Amino acid sequence: MAKLVALPLLALMALLCASTPARGGDDYTAFVYAGCSQARYDPGSQYAADVDTALSSLINSAAYTAYANYTSPSTSTNLAAVHQCRSDLPAAVCGACVKSAASKLSSLCNDAAGAAVQLRACFVRYGNDSFLGRQDTTVLFKKCGGESAADTGVVAMRDAALGALAAAASAPSDQGSSYRAGAAGYVQAMSQCVGDLGVKMCTDCVSAASSQLKAGCGYASAGEVYLGKCYARFWSNAGSGGGSGVPVGGGAGAGNNGGVSGGGSGVGGGNNNAYAYGGFVPSPYTNHDESGKTLAIIIGLVAAVAIVIVFLSFVRRAGGVGGKS
Repeated sequence: MAKLVALPLLALMALLCASTPARGGDDYTAFVYAGCSQARYDPGSQYAADVDTALSSLINSAAYTAYANYTSPSTSTNLAAVHQCRSDLPAAVCGACVKSAASKLSSLCNDAAGAAVQLRACFVRYGNDSFLGRQDTTVLFKKCGGESAADTGVVAMRDAALGALAAAASAPSDQGSSYRAGAAGYVQAMSQCVGDLGVKMCTDCVSAASSQLKAGCGYASAGEVYLGKCYARFWSNAGSGGGSGVPVGGGAGAGNNGGVSGGGSGVGGGNNNAYAYGGFVPSPYTNHDESGKTLAIIIGLVAAVAIVIVFLSFVRRAGGVGGKS
């Protein structure tokens, strides 16, 4: 009898494990946008070797730091690369995200002299246009969703939460990162600058991103905008619906020298590549262990029910044998 109970129980536990999402609702490697330069490099060239070395270096660095940059020692290519992860996430999440981003660059921007990709938790870029340390407030991707029926209260809370981000960006971080989070009422917000920006440039970038959201999202209860060197998001805990992605300016595109800037070919935003707000509620990583606790409770309850079933079956059999005697 124990074997007959164990097989369905194991199957049920496996089903529960498969159906329970890990770390809450965030998919840290979900695609946001990508941009590829029109200029190409020749396979097997020094530039190709430098791109491979740069991406490998970023993948290795992401295992222990949220931000890193790489500059090729080859003066003939002048290649630079950078990765930036959401600084409140563990190194393991950053490492997995950057590895996924590098893979997407290789497939989406194969042989491109300059390219950039933004995933939910990380940003990776390479090129030879001397972008390191330079400000870039070009709007690359913007999305608004969850209309709130002209709720001016949400708008006021949104503006206050976004204002808190800009104020926080101007202050040095205790963790030495440019990640910031703010809240007002039941509206929360967060922002992240690429680590090659100084405090002043980061503040200006976050302020520009906040202005884009205030001006472009109307009464929406959720929104996000990605600029060249930073992004900002806001969302309402009161609930939000789905929104449509709005790629602006064709994504990150080609500059004259093969780098990544505005105005070239880009990938992003549409229904096939973007994401829905229903699957994304940004929250601190420390909150994501609740799904594991829930799974443990469910498994414990299932195991208890199985033990009761086995016990009752044993009692029934014992009673049947006693009655026959």
